[in-house]
Formats: sequence, structure tokens, C-alpha cells
Amino acid sequence: MKTIRHSLQKLFFSILLATSLLLTACSTGGKTSPESPTSQSTESKEFTEFTDQLFRETVSSDALSLNYTLSKPDKYGINPTCGGFSPISLDSLKNAAPETENLLYSLKEFDKSELTLPQQLLYDSLAYTLEMDKKGAGFIMFSRPLSPVTGLQAQLPVLLAEYNFDSVEDIENYFSLLESIPGYFDSVLSFLEIQAKEHMLPSRDTLETIAGQCLSFTQNNGSRILLTSFRSRTKSCTFLDSNAKKNYCKKNKELIRSCITPAYEQLIHGLTVISAMAGTDGALSSYPKGKEYYSHLFAQETGSSVGVEEYFRILNDRLNKSRNTLLSYAKKDPALFSGLSTKASGNLTPEERLTSLSTAILKDFPQAADVNFTVSYVDKSLEDYLSPAFYLTPPLDAFTENVIYINNSSRFAGSDISTTLAHEGYPGHLYQNVLHRQQNHPLLSYALNFSGYTEGWATYAELYSYKYLGYSKDEVGILRNNMIVSLCIYGICDIGIHYYGWDEAKVLEFLNQNGNYPEDTAHSLYKNIIDEPGSYLKYTIGYMEFAKLKDAARKQLGKNFSEKSFHQYVLSAGPAPFPVLESYMKQFWPEQNN
Repeated sequence: MKTIRHSLQKLFFSILLATSLLLTACSTGGKTSPESPTSQSTESKEFTEFTDQLFRETVSSDALSLNYTLSKPDKYGINPTCGGFSPISLDSLKNAAPETENLLYSLKEFDKSELTLPQQLLYDSLAYTLEMDKKGAGFIMFSRPLSPVTGLQAQLPVLLAEYNFDSVEDIENYFSLLESIPGYFDSVLSFLEIQAKEHMLPSRDTLETIAGQCLSFTQNNGSRILLTSFRSRTKSCTFLDSNAKKNYCKKNKELIRSCITPAYEQLIHGLTVISAMAGTDGALSSYPKGKEYYSHLFAQETGSSVGVEEYFRILNDRLNKSRNTLLSYAKKDPALFSGLSTKASGNLTPEERLTSLSTAILKDFPQAADVNFTVSYVDKSLEDYLSPAFYLTPPLDAFTENVIYINNSSRFAGSDISTTLAHEGYPGHLYQNVLHRQQNHPLLSYALNFSGYTEGWATYAELYSYKYLGYSKDEVGILRNNMIVSLCIYGICDIGIHYYGWDEAKVLEFLNQNGNYPEDTAHSLYKNIIDEPGSYLKYTIGYMEFAKLKDAARKQLGKNFSEKSFHQYVLSAGPAPFPVLESYMKQFWPEQNN
């Protein structure tokens, strides 16, 4: 049973922020199976026991994972007391391989035909995840515990600031996390030293960027957010008296002084030393077995069964199609392009825009449960490194309170807040997450991470949202195709750099074949792709896969196709690899419906 911790924990932190995967949840707090025991076969009952145990082990691997997954872990048979981060090591990563094999063997002992449909979906999704982990065992030295956007050191301040305090155990677990961070960061530096000996470090520039990020956190009093947020959260803890609140705030301040700040300072020092040993070319294709690893990463990030080279061709074809469509709009009426960037925002606040979107989408999307949401803003000490916006998933048994963060950095000054909110809120991450929680899937379904689905859906939702923002039909066509052009360019450059070995000059050449781009744009794009290999794939390929599923549904159903029924299907199924979604779609929409 220990394998699932290794197999899933390495994916777990990436699903805590919406820029990556989302966790979803059961519709009732203590229920652990999709049907009552009396309706289940013996095989189905045993599968429930098997996967529920994996769920319990996965989500209790550390206090952060547990807190962001469950509000009341004891109702799921989980001890509410949980420790901090376990140090990473090369041995622990290697030991995961045989355990993954054992778990995959145990899974395949079940007769899938005897399982309920939600269980069959989980069976296929879990098998896919474990097969991916099995293949990934040969690429341990490509592991990147730190990265500028998705690395734990970047996400940790916000995750700690939003950590839920529902009990005394939550607060004690929080302190365990703070105490474990110095040891965890030390283990990361030790792993980087091993990578240095094997000439497998990220590029020098990437390591220097991460060190600069940590320096910004310490110099700009980044720990302030951990002090103020802790005071605010304990203030509302009705299970604490005034004296306990005072003592806990004192302990939090001391742990930040003795653990968090020194840990980031030690990380800065270690990265400064190690970066001197790193190379200057961070393209994966420049490393031994780099192209093979990128092919694995491509499949893992996208959830697609289509290979790198085939998708490179598909993206180039789609890019040309959308460019030609934009040219046809320009020939039809050049005035259509004027004022598009500012038309939709209006004078609505972010909260008002989200409320408006939640109502507007009901014609094309199924009804989701009413929930509360808050729009918060990234602390200034983190603005230079975090994403433009992200959605934090609430515990699966308490999903009525949702938080969307917006980054007010000048880097994103030209972004349209309306489409950003559509991506993070309605009909994007927040909506998808809430609707999935209305389904009663097996528990483990809500702990698996398929970022191609989650980010692909949010990108699809963002493109779809233009029709709700006051644009004409032609303007919607322009905006959608313009965004598809950008998505294709990002995806092509990611493949070009990490699979085909494009340098910065080649990126600039490609960009200027598709527009008029300055050198600093090419430099920024190249650097972002080097820093976060595969980071654009889940958005671009994920969207393309949803578009492909939709085309297949339209072809299969003919005149019986409807947007709402398609959305109902893919959202009810929940996050899964796209080949799994496609196979289940065929069961729901047989040919005789034509």
C-alpha cells in the first residue's frame, strides 16, 4: 500500500493550484462508495475497500495534502494528526518502482466487468496513472522538485496562507509542516547535488531564477503573509479561547523566524553554489535520453494517446487554419478588430463578473450547486513569480467556500480579467470542480491528477466564454481563433525546444513566420519553456483533445448533438485520460442515435 504514496504524492502538489489539476470530491461527507453495500457485487465491494485504502494513504502522506483534501478526515477513517513533509531521496524514488509494479498487479487482479461504471472509470484511470509511473521510473534523474512557477518553494507561501483551521489538530499539523520545511529543503539540495554529479541539473539560468525568487521572498518580507493570515484564521476559530489563540500566534511567529526564513536563506545559498555546476542549455533534448523523457512527459502532462511528432504536425495545421480564418475576418471587415481587448471588461468587479458568468452559462452548461467564492490577490512578494491567476481547491467534504487568486503584477497588465475569471471560475476550474463533486464517484477518483483534462477544460471554457461577454458572433470568432493561434504557438515552441532542440534564434524565427514579434518576446517565451518543460502542453493539447472529443460526439450524434449534453458527459465523468473518456463516451452515445 505504500506505493500509492510514491506514485501519487509526486503529482499531488501540482494539483493544489488551479494552474495545474484540480481535486474534486464526493457529494456526501462520510460516504466512501458510489452505491450502498447491498447493491454491490463482492468484486465491487473489494474494489471499494482497495481503492479507499489507497485514498486514505495518499491524502494522509503529509499535513498539507490532508488539509487540502479533507476537512473532517476522521469521518473517512483517517487519523487527523499528520506530520510534515518527508525528505526526498534517490533511494525512496528508486524504491517506488517495484511497489508500483505490485500495486498495478493487484489492480489487474480485479475483474473489471464486475465493477460499477464509476469504478470501471476509476480502474482505467488508475491503471493509466500507474503505467505512467512505471515508465517514469527510468527518468528519475529528470525530477525537478524546484521550478519557478510550479515548484513547492513558489507555491508554499500561498498554500500555507490558505491552510484551513477547523480543529486543534489542524493547527498542530500546520506547525509540523513549518518544522519540516528546513529538512525538506535540505533534502532537495542533496538531490540537486546528485543531479550535478550526473550532469542532470536544470539550466544555470533556471536555478538562478529560483534563487532570485527565494531572495525576493526573504527581502520583501514574504513571511508577512504567513503572520497575518495565521492571525486572521485563528481569530475565527471558535474552538480556541483567547489565551490559546495568543499562544498559537506566538508559536507561529517563532516557527517562521526559526524555520521558514532560515530554510529559504539556506535554499538561496545552496542554489547559488549548485548553479555554478549547471550547464547553460536547459532543453531536455540536450540531456541523455532527453527526447525519450520528453515523450513520456508529453503523455503525462496531456493525457493524450497521440505522440509528440504527430501532435507537432496537428498543431502546425491548426495554427495555419486559425491564421487563415483571422485573415478572412480581416478581409471581411477590418473594423472588427478594433476595441476587442477592452470591450468585455466593463465596470464589473471580479465578484460581479463571476456571478454574471455563473448565470449566463446555464443555457449551454448543466446546473452546478450554489457555492461561495472569494477573489484574493497575490502578495506583492510573490507577484513576480506566480501565475496570472489560480484557483485553490477546497477540501472535498467542504467545497462551498472557494478562493480565486489574481496576480496584479505589471507583467499581466494587458490580460483580460473577464476571460481569466472564466478560466479560473465559471465555466472553468471552479465550476468543473463543483459539478464533479455533485457526482458520487469512488473516493480515489478525487485524488488522481490529470492536468490535461483540468487545464484543457479550463482553456476550453475560457474560449467558450467569449459568447457571454457582449461580443458579436464575428468578434467571438476572431477572439477564439486568435487565442488558438497563441495556444498552438506555445505548444509548438515547447515541442520545438525540448524535443527538436530549437535555440532562442529558432524560436524568434518561428514567431516571425507567424507575426511580428520583438526579440524580448522570443527570449521570454524561450526562458519560460526552459524553466518549466511541458508547462504549456496541458493547456494547448488539453484543449485540442476536448475539441476532438466534441467533434467525435457531433459526428456520432448528428442532429441529436447538443452542447449541453456534451458538457454534461465530460464533466460528469470527471478528470481522466482522454482515451478513457473517449471509450466511455462511445458507451453513452452509440451509433443508433444518429
